[in-house]
Amino acid sequence: MADEIPDMIDRDDPMGFLRIFRLILAAKDSASSLQLFDLVRLMDMALMQTALDWEGLDAENLDERAFLALIREKQEIAGRTNIHAVLN
Repeated sequence: MADEIPDMIDRDDPMGFLRIFRLILAAKDSASSLQLFDLVRLMDMALMQTALDWEGLDAENLDERAFLALIREKQEIAGRTNIHAVLN
């Protein structure tokens, strides 16, 4: 399944990453409300990796402060950006 992810995301289209980031956030919120804390931790890792992929960065090249700032920035973008369905 992980091999399918790059096909779902156009690296030049930040809206693809935004959609995935928002879906993971929603899954994390659901897991949290159900007190599935192992799943919440997995969703946190997925959010981190999505933020890195979104920017084309490698975690090894970032210090902890830059990494946390990146995550906060992406969460702010996901929270304030509206995604509208595109009709075919």
